[in-house]
Amino acid sequence: MTGPLLDEAYGVSGKAVQVFRNYPIPGKFVNALPAAKAAYCAGQQAPKWFWALYDWLFANQNRWANAKDAADQFRREALSLGADVGKYDTCINDSKTEAAIQRDQQEGQKMGVSATPMFFLVKRDAEGKTITIKGITGALSFEQFDQTLKALLSQ
Repeated sequence: MTGPLLDEAYGVSGKAVQVFRNYPIPGKFVNALPAAKAAYCAGQQAPKWFWALYDWLFANQNRWANAKDAADQFRREALSLGADVGKYDTCINDSKTEAAIQRDQQEGQKMGVSATPMFFLVKRDAEGKTITIKGITGALSFEQFDQTLKALLSQ
């Protein structure tokens, strides 16, 4: 529920931009990487399908986290959203898909990701140079994000 509120309060006005990066933690869930690939591949066909599958993945973690049929669950859900089966399967099996997720993970490691979800609030000057970075771990309420964003923007 926090995401849409943040988008309305900050995204629409251009005060903030959300950038998503994959960071599946294999030690936590056996199927973390396949889940990331599934959302990525659904999103390659339509960004709204990425977010729909992303929401489904988080809402159903207990169902797929260690399931032997997780890839089938992901595929069924992607297809139920409207994804083309051929394009989805090709994307899942393409080495470029896993490479894209690995690039996200490497970037996260450089920034110090220690858990998921993790958010980095970055303030830039007029030339686009980074002047402040604040990392936030956890699924916070809108009020908590709002307070932190207001403080960062007022600096």
